[in-house]
Amino acid sequence: MLDLILAFRGEAQTVAAWLICLAALKWGGGPERAIALIWLAVFELGHRGYHLLWNPIFQVDQFDTYHAMQDLVVLFGFVMVALRANRMYTLWIAAFQLIAFSAHLARGIADQITPIAYAALVIGPSYFQLGLMAGGLAMHMRRVRKRGPYRDWTPASANVGWQAFLSMPGRRP
Repeated sequence: MLDLILAFRGEAQTVAAWLICLAALKWGGGPERAIALIWLAVFELGHRGYHLLWNPIFQVDQFDTYHAMQDLVVLFGFVMVALRANRMYTLWIAAFQLIAFSAHLARGIADQITPIAYAALVIGPSYFQLGLMAGGLAMHMRRVRKRGPYRDWTPASANVGWQAFLSMPGRRP
């Protein structure tokens, strides 16, 4: 049974990511939608497109420039959301993304890092991020059901630009 799970963990993670992100786009507030859009755009669509056009696998035996840049872009996006969101779990998602990006830096600096450690540090945080996304969405839905609508963003950044667009109740991206 464990062999079956390990054999299809990538496919299972992809399905889980799509389900969680689509649920966040439908029922989430602004921060949930922002995290979901970043995830879908970069990790699902951009990542799949890259592997279809160029390299079919993640290179663990050398520094992988594309995945390092991808993780840097996502880190920037997650930090922007986390610093403005009225949610605590977004900070954890950004922190796990920092771990993934730091693994690329470590691999670029020291060639002695084993490929399995590099892969674990780059891929591993995404499982925690998906769990945090699902838990954060569930808690958001519970709060809305119990207490009604509440603010999505911190007061200093609320109704500005993309935060206001993602928080509009009638508009769904």
